[in-house]
Amino acid sequence: MSSPKYQFSQCTNPECRLRFPLDPSIHSGQYCPLCGAPMEIAAQVYASTPPTAPFTQKPIRVAALLDNIRSALNVGSAFRIADGAGLTHLYLCGITPTPEENESIAKTSLGAELIISWSQHRNALDLADSLKEQGTLMIALESTPNALSIYDFQLHTSVTQQIVLMIGSETAGVDPALLELCDHVLTIPMRGKKESLNAAVAFGIAAYFLTRP
Repeated sequence: MSSPKYQFSQCTNPECRLRFPLDPSIHSGQYCPLCGAPMEIAAQVYASTPPTAPFTQKPIRVAALLDNIRSALNVGSAFRIADGAGLTHLYLCGITPTPEENESIAKTSLGAELIISWSQHRNALDLADSLKEQGTLMIALESTPNALSIYDFQLHTSVTQQIVLMIGSETAGVDPALLELCDHVLTIPMRGKKESLNAAVAFGIAAYFLTRP
């Protein structure tokens, strides 16, 4: 178990009382950045611990296809999500940046880009055609009239082939030609006024859903 790196400091000024975490090895935190009053150590951050027992992985392999994702931060988040959910590979397609091309990916991947295998493909449709020929089960995450709510979708227990989860452009969505190749199109119901979630957030929900015990 690793020791905690951060501690919470609190302003002693009763009219301010700003409270925030600091890394004591970098910042002393002696004075409040807002009012200038002395700061005091209020609490130590708990040391992170791994789960007592890892969840049982399904006997399936889930990879992901990211097509024309513009934001390097979204791609970095996808790498971290892929590592956490146990995905096997990321196919980076179209204009989706790669860790070799864009250093900003590391800001949100936090090293996961060094763990998860990935490959670059200029044309996602060509890749999808090849994966289909190999017997891959293709699942897209998109809001289409015929999309099935992710709450109502369930993989058959007999599924053993690789699954590829597709997400598309933050603005244009999944390429219509890719949707035509998909075995399933899933959507995440929205209860508010916005029509969709951030691409990385939606990807995280779907990735953990497909790999759940």
